[in-house]
Amino acid sequence: MLDDVDVLYLRNCTGVTDVSALGTVKRLNLMGSGVQVVSALGTVEELNLEGCDGVVDVSALGGVRTLKLRGSDQLLDVSALGTVRHLSIVRCSGITDVSALGTVTMLHLR
Repeated sequence: MLDDVDVLYLRNCTGVTDVSALGTVKRLNLMGSGVQVVSALGTVEELNLEGCDGVVDVSALGGVRTLKLRGSDQLLDVSALGTVRHLSIVRCSGITDVSALGTVTMLHLR
């Protein structure tokens, strides 16, 4: 059903928790949504998870080209994101080790 959708914005849709059917969307903005499990989104090209504070596991997102994370304090491990080209990590206080991100082309940490 969503095979032909290239861009989808679900910004601030706090009731959205299951995104398993959205793996075919090329650009996906889930900023401020209630999503917690993102394992089905590994083929999305651009993914915005800013304000998705329930996300704790991003290990399946290594295929994403551009990833934005902000305010995900429960997120601890980003080692699987070493192949992401553009990565923005802002106010994710649980992340202390970014040494595995050496191949990221553009890295924004704050």
